[in-house]
Amino acid sequence: MSEPVKSRRPYRSRLREERARANRVAILRAAHRRFVADGYPRTSVASIAADAGVSEDLVYVLFATKRGLLVEVLNFSVTGELDSPVVLEQHGPQAVRAEKDQRRQIEMFAADISRRTASARPIDDVMRSAALVDEAVAEKRREMHDTRLANLTQFVTWLAANGPLREGLSVEEAAATVWTLTGPDVHRLLVDELAWDHQRYAAWVRRTLEDSLLPPPPSRTSAGETAELPGPGL
Repeated sequence: MSEPVKSRRPYRSRLREERARANRVAILRAAHRRFVADGYPRTSVASIAADAGVSEDLVYVLFATKRGLLVEVLNFSVTGELDSPVVLEQHGPQAVRAEKDQRRQIEMFAADISRRTASARPIDDVMRSAALVDEAVAEKRREMHDTRLANLTQFVTWLAANGPLREGLSVEEAAATVWTLTGPDVHRLLVDELAWDHQRYAAWVRRTLEDSLLPPPPSRTSAGETAELPGPGL
């Protein structure tokens, strides 16, 4: 009897998956360039498909609409991964969660969120403009900002689990503070208007979050000793 012929389906299936993944990445990158360069209204799906080297039909199969593609471009910019992974489950946030020192948590968080904000800003600007003329885009942008606030509330919860927040500061107010300081509007002001580079921006985020969220560190005079602060009138 002859030997059975081995199936090549797993190999071919893997090749198809790799090709499909490469096509999605090519489309997302082409769309990013087009949206940023031409704006949302003037960007056509046909031009994105041509830049990506795929058919226009494939873009619609994968993303359904130009609006859906814009949303996925923003998700890809924030996460660096396909299929819109849950941000809090990615390595950076999970490392922040595992850290037990509050100031180290903020340092790690500031580095991660600064990178994500800088990456997402160009497309968020596009979505912000598109929201003025497309109510569906406006609604989606509101949903995404609500999700961002929920994620940042979780970060504050992780932070508060390791020690007190600044006196009188609730988790809700702390999350709103983080949401504001790390948002695209503040990034736009500091980086675009004041011409700060990324290193300066990220350092400002870390320092400002520490000052805003945590009690001031005790003053030290020598190793292990806390300085006595002078009272009023002394």
